[in-house]
Amino acid sequence: MSYTLDQVRDAVNNGSDLVRTALDLGDRDDDLLNLVVNAVMSVLEDPNTDLDSAIEENYQLDPSVVLSWWNNWS
Repeated sequence: MSYTLDQVRDAVNNGSDLVRTALDLGDRDDDLLNLVVNAVMSVLEDPNTDLDSAIEENYQLDPSVVLSWWNNWS
């Protein structure tokens, strides 16, 4: 079986939505799920990508800014 990039993207996002809905997550966990989805898609497009590159590509922010989001949660 083979899938298009769009089919994989839809499946990953739909799976994330299933978890998000079932667990009634807060903003912190919701942001983390979004980061994981974005990282998965970046790795799918370029298996040699790293987290910093995935963040730069998907958020157009310095990776330290995005990663600091979890340091600011109490």
